Amino acid sequence: MISPETSKEILNEAKALTSEVYKDIAKPALQEVGSVAGRTVKALLFPIRGMLWGWEQIEIIVEEGVKKKFEKIPEERRKSPEPEIAVPLLQALTYTAQNETLREMYINLLANSMDKDKEKVVHPSFVEIIKQMNTLDAKVFEKISQSFHYQRIINPSIAIKNTNKFIGSAVPDWYIGWTIEGYNEFDVSASLVRISKFGLIELMLDRTAEKEGYDELKNTQYLIEKLNVFTIANQNMELEIKGTDSIVYVNEYGKQFKSACQ
Repeated sequence: MISPETSKEILNEAKALTSEVYKDIAKPALQEVGSVAGRTVKALLFPIRGMLWGWEQIEIIVEEGVKKKFEKIPEERRKSPEPEIAVPLLQALTYTAQNETLREMYINLLANSMDKDKEKVVHPSFVEIIKQMNTLDAKVFEKISQSFHYQRIINPSIAIKNTNKFIGSAVPDWYIGWTIEGYNEFDVSASLVRISKFGLIELMLDRTAEKEGYDELKNTQYLIEKLNVFTIANQNMELEIKGTDSIVYVNEYGKQFKSACQ
């Protein structure tokens, strides 16, 4: 259950936000918008109250989750977690515990921080990385980190034949040939860029390890269907699929993150 103090904070923030909306009450148009916002802010914030877990709930989740991994750690390797890892991690769990994917990463990270043999791979910055992730990012990283080798990826385009022109935003910037259930190829492309900015992977444009396999990427059903759609919509143009051969791989920092959070 959320504490009374936290409830007061939420309500105070809602009141502050409502006050901001009403700043320029001299303007009728804004006055009308403010009225609508004033009626809905509290309602929109209300569901968040149920997502802010109290320490009692977090303690149960953490104890049950960590126990499974902790029992596999030999007695001589067990230790208390470093506060710079445990404290922000537990704080983050107060609002992410309902997300099973992220919760599992936090639990694994905490459990590994209690293993002396994992000291070299567990780092406080990993807590911040998970905090910036959403479910898609976690699943994309999990899939891509199943291999630590260079992986083929392309930067495709629907190009106009015999010109240097192409149709903008027709296909994702980065295309790896797979997606995650519930998400599309554009979502995965954006996720790959985010994960690279987290410092876990390297997206290397116009770099290849081997030439084989790129033609298959450029001729997947997804890209062929995209080409057909734009061909029908632009019958006065002769279009084709082009793509820059590139690579993506999990770097050393990403490997440590994987080890610490699995």
